[in-house]
Amino acid sequence: MENIKHKNDLFLKSLINSEFLLLDQKLKTNLRTIKSFKKTKYSTTFLTFLDPLETTKTVKQLIRMLQYLKKQNSSFLHLIIENKQNLELAQNFFKTFPINLPVLIDENLPTKNISSSTLQMLFLLSFSLNNRETLFKRIFDKNIFLINKVNSKLEKNNWSTYKIYNDLSDFKKIIFLLVIIQKTLNNYK
Repeated sequence: MENIKHKNDLFLKSLINSEFLLLDQKLKTNLRTIKSFKKTKYSTTFLTFLDPLETTKTVKQLIRMLQYLKKQNSSFLHLIIENKQNLELAQNFFKTFPINLPVLIDENLPTKNISSSTLQMLFLLSFSLNNRETLFKRIFDKNIFLINKVNSKLEKNNWSTYKIYNDLSDFKKIIFLLVIIQKTLNNYK
């Protein structure tokens, strides 16, 4: 029990240190964001941040998906990143810290056919699937049914995907997610 508490404390500490809860943009208040402001003598500074419980829940969903993927006999991870700098960061990260799973890191959706017996997961960073039915048809035709995305768009239809609500404008957030992927896929028993 003490070990679990310690792991949860470390997880929350890393969530805070990576500034994963902070948003660079001002948003209208909704269920996932809280606006806080600090008034100083000379100006009013606004700070927008995510609800820690909601964010922890969605990040843990990602971790559970990765654990499930790792447990399979045959699995494959597609990591799709639109931003070229973040794409290069991810490619260099996984060259330096490889994972024990085949992974494709690209800016486009997968075109390669993989065996239907292989469990595939699609992880989208800053990539919106809003109203892209043909895109979903392509994804499902490739036998990809586990989809997790990270973006700051309020989408009406989640298309049966998991979502972590966040803007990925800060490289620390990308590194935080890459470390979670690497640690989960290499250390899960």
